[in-house]
Amino acid sequence: MSIAQQYPWPNGKRACISLTMDNMGEAADLHRGLWPKDKPVGSHFSVTEKLPLMLDLLDKYHIPATYFVEGWNCPVYTETIQHVQKRGHEIGFHAYQHEVWKNLDAETEVGNLNKSVEGAEAIGVHYKGFRPPGGLVTDRTLDLMKQKGMNYLSPAAERPALVDGVAMVPFQWESIDAYFYMASTAALRKGKGDPEEPLSPQILKDRLFKRIDGVVAEGGYLALLFHPFLQTEDEKLKVMEEVLEHIVSKKEEAWIAQCKDVADWVHKNPEAFGNNPGWDKAEWKKN
Repeated sequence: MSIAQQYPWPNGKRACISLTMDNMGEAADLHRGLWPKDKPVGSHFSVTEKLPLMLDLLDKYHIPATYFVEGWNCPVYTETIQHVQKRGHEIGFHAYQHEVWKNLDAETEVGNLNKSVEGAEAIGVHYKGFRPPGGLVTDRTLDLMKQKGMNYLSPAAERPALVDGVAMVPFQWESIDAYFYMASTAALRKGKGDPEEPLSPQILKDRLFKRIDGVVAEGGYLALLFHPFLQTEDEKLKVMEEVLEHIVSKKEEAWIAQCKDVADWVHKNPEAFGNNPGWDKAEWKKN
């Protein structure tokens, strides 16, 4: 998978790196029927224990992040979402309950988008971008996003681009912690030439360091992704911190930017980025 594409970044930087987070609380488990019906919601360990540690690390290294949160969370974790935003981080849209977006019918897609945007607006969050669970969208999504005031999509793809008036600010599967840590991503790993068994934090660190070094050396864009619910061991948090430290070590050469700012730059420079993001259609989950 190539990340060797040169773009004109602000202030003469050679490359651009975004630090992102996905998923909050019980949303995905509720959608999949994995959360016990008699168990209360609103105090998930990833929100109460892990997210504060991650936010402190971001503060320590002065890295502005983008956190893609499911719309269901807005009335449930209102104070947490507002707190994340007040600490200088962007809140992006991540479906309603982490449903695989490209598989939605038209009625469900419109309904889930509408109630998510309404819930976000009610607590002072104005989505600029959408990272779709599963990495891809329907042929209706870009128009629906624009109607709701969003100007970028963060899909599974190779490179930034401008498609039908929407900036593509992509992620790559091999740059996310879930690719390494989760048993449920076995097929994805196998399809990309890795073992089906989960990989260690040390392997994640080595691979991400290599990708960071590569994008800076060759020019391009790289989004890194960490999930609060996966930071279950001290070693994983330590590796996250080491990755943040490595990102900051490249700040003279790389623009460290939130996804919304990358999107604005793509919109301002359409000819430089083209209209082909190089979609990655690899399957992870069906729902």
